[in-house]
Amino acid sequence: MFRKAVIVLIAAIALVLSFQMQVQAQTVLRFQCAYPEKAHSGQTTLFFADEVAKLTNNQVQVKVLWPGKDVKMGEAFDAVCQGDLDGYSGSLLYFAAKVPEVNCQWLPFNWANAADAKNVLLNKGYMQVMAEAVAGHGATYLGALSVCSMGFLTKFPVEKLADLKGKKIRAVGMEAKIVGALGATAVDTPPPDQHAALKEGRVDGTDFPWYTIEQYKFYEVLNYVVKPALHTPGIVELIISTKSLKALTPQQQQAIQQAARNAMERSFAQSDQLDTEALRKAEERGVKASTISEFQLVKFRAAMRPLWQAEAKKSEYSAKLVQILRDHLRSSLGIEQ
Repeated sequence: MFRKAVIVLIAAIALVLSFQMQVQAQTVLRFQCAYPEKAHSGQTTLFFADEVAKLTNNQVQVKVLWPGKDVKMGEAFDAVCQGDLDGYSGSLLYFAAKVPEVNCQWLPFNWANAADAKNVLLNKGYMQVMAEAVAGHGATYLGALSVCSMGFLTKFPVEKLADLKGKKIRAVGMEAKIVGALGATAVDTPPPDQHAALKEGRVDGTDFPWYTIEQYKFYEVLNYVVKPALHTPGIVELIISTKSLKALTPQQQQAIQQAARNAMERSFAQSDQLDTEALRKAEERGVKASTISEFQLVKFRAAMRPLWQAEAKKSEYSAKLVQILRDHLRSSLGIEQ
């Protein structure tokens, strides 16, 4: 009887120890997302987290931190590079002073659609160069995520370059440079304040994703969506602290990379469909499409050529990235930029 009790006790202890070892083996990675949970990129980040859990058999979990939680957004990149934060999902444009190379992918009219963008990123060496650029900071580039088309949403039609002259367009960072190159005046307005600024006439338009026409109720204060978009689509980044990545097993590192690739594939697969839906909803709300002709587009490209030249001079990596984009435009569309 005593022997049987000892065996049962030993088995129970072994079970407890096994459970404790499993708990200890689980790694939680904290990823800061730059966008709200309901946003397209927020949902893509959650998909990435689910894929990590699935591909690692729940041994690695990604905890998504939403804006305003734990880490100040302006400190996210440094926190990742230093290993104080495990990862970041969002645009590196917020940290362009440290990663100037990110501006290159936001040069206007650099690819035609989601499939074209993915081809440049994966097959023309673009992501490899970006990976080299961020590696020097202590971060590992996991992949690019589509945030759908982004461009001018205005109160007035835009069919030729002269239509923008003297207009006030809400834009910041790289977008402000584009607005200035096209002859308009960029106005720095926080995203939540755009609706009021448009309603009150403080700006004549904004440079923002198409899907926000519905999400931000811009249909109440705007009349046109300008085609083609400046960015079709815009892309943001998924990065991880190199320190955090190397702390994982080789199998887990591979799973993280695959989860990022799966998230990238998902975001690009949805991109064109979401653009079509955004335009459909805009039309239902009375927002019309204003189209720049191919003839006029040549003038738009010429006006922005100095911007391309300036970005190419920012760093060795920027020069490579701009050259990849120029080569792609030349080979695919016969365009010299």
